[in-house]
Amino acid sequence: MNLNRNIKFIFIIAILFSLLISSCSTPRKTGFALQKEIWEEEQKLKYGDSEPPKEIYLSDTKPIDSVDVNQLIFDMYRLEPLDYPKEIRLFARVYDSLGNFVTNMADPYKKDKSKNYFTSVREELGKTYNIRQAAVDKFNVREYGADDSIAYDIVFTVDYSGSMEAIKSAIFEGTEIFVKMKFPQDRIALGTFNRTLDIKVPLSKDTSVILNQYRANRNQGFGLFSGVYDAMYGSMELLKDSPKDNPKVVVILTDGDDNYSKKNIDSLIKRANAIEAHIFCVAFGYSKDESLKTIAEYTGGKFYKAHTKEQLIAIFKDIYMSLRHFYKIYYVPPTYWGYHKVFAAISVDGRTDSLVAEGFYDTTGWLALSDTVVRPINFDFDKAIIKPESYQTIDELVDLMMTWPNLKFDIQGHTDNVGTIEYNQILSEKRAEAVFEALVSRGIEERRLRYRGFGMSKPIAPNDTEVGRAKNRRTEFIIIAK
Repeated sequence: MNLNRNIKFIFIIAILFSLLISSCSTPRKTGFALQKEIWEEEQKLKYGDSEPPKEIYLSDTKPIDSVDVNQLIFDMYRLEPLDYPKEIRLFARVYDSLGNFVTNMADPYKKDKSKNYFTSVREELGKTYNIRQAAVDKFNVREYGADDSIAYDIVFTVDYSGSMEAIKSAIFEGTEIFVKMKFPQDRIALGTFNRTLDIKVPLSKDTSVILNQYRANRNQGFGLFSGVYDAMYGSMELLKDSPKDNPKVVVILTDGDDNYSKKNIDSLIKRANAIEAHIFCVAFGYSKDESLKTIAEYTGGKFYKAHTKEQLIAIFKDIYMSLRHFYKIYYVPPTYWGYHKVFAAISVDGRTDSLVAEGFYDTTGWLALSDTVVRPINFDFDKAIIKPESYQTIDELVDLMMTWPNLKFDIQGHTDNVGTIEYNQILSEKRAEAVFEALVSRGIEERRLRYRGFGMSKPIAPNDTEVGRAKNRRTEFIIIAK
């Protein structure tokens, strides 16, 4: 990792040096112009005479019967597992190489009811250990478009730290484009931040009011420090009282360099999931992308990367287009506590191949949501032998630990109050040990685990009913490192 960073740093310095040499007789470029020139030089060095891959952003719509089917692209824009295990929702897009979202492929907008464009969905369960396939036998697809009167509550927040000041002209232009695309029922708030979040416009439906308030104070607030995570958290707080049926979205433009926040990624993801807010992260220039990607992925949002003014403005359009135009694929998912990779396929007349989109969701949630993981490890009555129906749960835990190599667990066994204190203490210890041995036998290092029994001393439910006693007979995995 450090080697790659060093190589990238040397690479950028070399480009800057070559640009400096070549521009001695011309005015020095700054801000967007310099950023664009560096990026273009990088592309030349990376791809040579070959055409670099082109990013395609949505800008318009076109019906399926008027597009070139050989230019179609199918992607899984984002996934929403908030109602797992009852339902998983995939937000997919079909578009062409010109950026036209392709319409009329699903109800209620499908024109030819005899056609079935969406042909299959399947899942791959597990990321590292004992990966298995799971077919999805029944799924539904619903098309959404401009005629659907979804009322979005959106907070658009921009980094006003010193590193972003050079691109403020594009920020101003892009913000106005974003606001002008709103539908009458949408509410938009505008914020900026350096050390602290500054709400320049509170949530409002009136486009002219939003623009006038923004123009009046958009130049204020540029500073030296950057509290990215605090700004995200504060932006979400504007949405906490939004109507339940209004999708809640935070769009943040930043280079990801946080040097002031008190909040962290864990608290952000936890809060976003609690109020069902989706964070769209737009990273500009030589940004710190990994944290922004994680936040977007685990809040049901989307990560974008921009290098030029043109890309930045196109991304703003793409975000709003994608909120309005999408295919929602929803189904009852296979039960698996862990990593799910999803594949959806479409078939279109005139193409010899199917188009497949893929994405992932993780039903463990973000590990920091809790320091305790409770999993149903079943044992025969009065025994410490794991029952076969719990082997999948053991495999799920192994996959989790192999995926997160720094994760360590304290395995804690608990019983109900049937029997003596001494007997239940010994039984709980043996059961915790059995789980420990099962994980070790599947490749988990002993140093990452410890086990203890607590007998009947820590009930989580009354022991006066069978339901309560069943809840108390449990295995808890306390996260001691991650």
